[in-house]
Amino acid sequence: MAKKKKKKPEPEIDIKQRLDNVKVLVESNRAKEAIAYIYLVYDDLINIKFKKPRSAHQTIREYAITCVNELEKKLKPESVYPFIKKIEDIIYGGVEPTNKELNFTIDLFSNLYNEITGKTVSFKI
Repeated sequence: MAKKKKKKPEPEIDIKQRLDNVKVLVESNRAKEAIAYIYLVYDDLINIKFKKPRSAHQTIREYAITCVNELEKKLKPESVYPFIKKIEDIIYGGVEPTNKELNFTIDLFSNLYNEITGKTVSFKI
C-alpha cells in the first residue's frame, strides 16, 4: 500500500503584522513608503502563493502583466491593474498621498488579497 504524502501547510504572510507596519509608516509621516510597502506585501503574496517571483529587470507594471497573463485563472486583470496603477501614480507621481488615497489603495489591495487567499482583511488609516 502506498504511503500518503503529507501535504505541507502553505506558507502564509502575517497580514496583520504587515498592515501594522503600514500604519506605523503612515503615523511617522512616511505615506509613500507605506504605499511601497503595500506593493511589497502584494509581491510577497504572489511569490508565496504562486511561486512567481519578480525578475530584477521587470517594472512593477511588467510584472503585473506577466502575472495576469500567466496566472490568468487566478488573478483578474480588473483587480490587479487598478492596484498597480495607483501604486505607480503615488510612487512615481511625485505627490504625497492623502489618507483618502491610502485607504483607496488599501481597499484595492484588500480585494486582491481576498481573491488570492480567499480570506478577508479590512484595514483603514
